[in-house]
Amino acid sequence: MPRQTRQPGVFADIRWGRFTFWLVAGMLLMVTTLFAWHRTEDFLIKDSRFRVVEADDFIGQSPNLTVEGIHYASASQIRHVFAKDFGRSLYLVPVQKRREELLEIDWVEDATVYKVWPDAVKVRIREREPVAFVRLPPGRGESLSRFALIDKDGFILRPRVAAKFTLPVIAGVRETEPIDGRRARVHRALGMLKDVGSLAGQISEVDVSDPNNLVVAEHIGNGVLNLIVGDENYAQRLQNFLANYQEIREKRPDATTLDLRVDGAITVVGK
Repeated sequence: MPRQTRQPGVFADIRWGRFTFWLVAGMLLMVTTLFAWHRTEDFLIKDSRFRVVEADDFIGQSPNLTVEGIHYASASQIRHVFAKDFGRSLYLVPVQKRREELLEIDWVEDATVYKVWPDAVKVRIREREPVAFVRLPPGRGESLSRFALIDKDGFILRPRVAAKFTLPVIAGVRETEPIDGRRARVHRALGMLKDVGSLAGQISEVDVSDPNNLVVAEHIGNGVLNLIVGDENYAQRLQNFLANYQEIREKRPDATTLDLRVDGAITVVGK
């Protein structure tokens, strides 16, 4: 009996039919999914259960916005970052964008923003830690220096609440200077204070106008002397100064500035 074989056209029709079926099924699934997502998104945006409630008054804080970790940062600045989100759905809150805006606030070193469903936002702040007071040059139209705080990365900080800090004073920093420059000056001053150890207690100010040639204001007796200590061997130079201070005072009681940059030698350069 002759063997029966299928025609090639039959196989092609079957394959094409299957392809068409799965194509149509895939398109229907995609359309259904998009429709369902659109309905879900519309529900999340419009349903009042997901609305971030506005504050009852202009200066009040929304009961649906929780902020943790702030002591010196401005609470009103933080609330202002979320002003556009009050009264609308939590779904629309752009978490990453709000975090970036929080990082522009001077005291904020890091921030995390959470959506707490169905209708709340939670913010955790890590504040910058001041390491010194900074004496800034007078501003335009001013005659007196201004004081602020500065952190290890060179960010200028201004406390908005009463606070007591026991910190050294750094001069020679300009607010208009690039942040990298301020950071380098702060690191140089802190490095010097660490090097001199207990002797730092007599230093009232570190001038970092030239970070490679530091000048310290030393409390000695009832007065203050400016000591040029250069860029190394700080402890050794200050110890040599203290060991010879009485002799210097007797010979040059009018001296106000001493150069200690040559190890083992002290030179009067100003009075």
